[in-house]
Amino acid sequence: MKLVLVGGLIALCVGAPALADEPIGFRTGAALAAKYKCDACHVAYDPGKGPSWHDIAKKYADDPQAQGELEANVLNGISGVWGPVPMAPIEVPEGDLKPLIEWILSLR
Repeated sequence: MKLVLVGGLIALCVGAPALADEPIGFRTGAALAAKYKCDACHVAYDPGKGPSWHDIAKKYADDPQAQGELEANVLNGISGVWGPVPMAPIEVPEGDLKPLIEWILSLR
């Protein structure tokens, strides 16, 4: 039993520096994208069924209305902006929607 506990503590200590280097916002945003299945069509850098997170962030980088526009796109769906494949509306509560969009916009 002691060996298992010691091994677990060593694993935590070895893994801690890697976790400390990763921004908390990134883990939260990625978790929200997975929770609402956004990552079924969107990935970090390569376009999939939808544009990449990076491309979205880059497109809206200088748009002061980006947060609200993207929140509306998620809630209402959108078509024709990124090509012929429409994005269906997704029900995301306000408490998750705001940090999700903030995360996407931070990826430029």
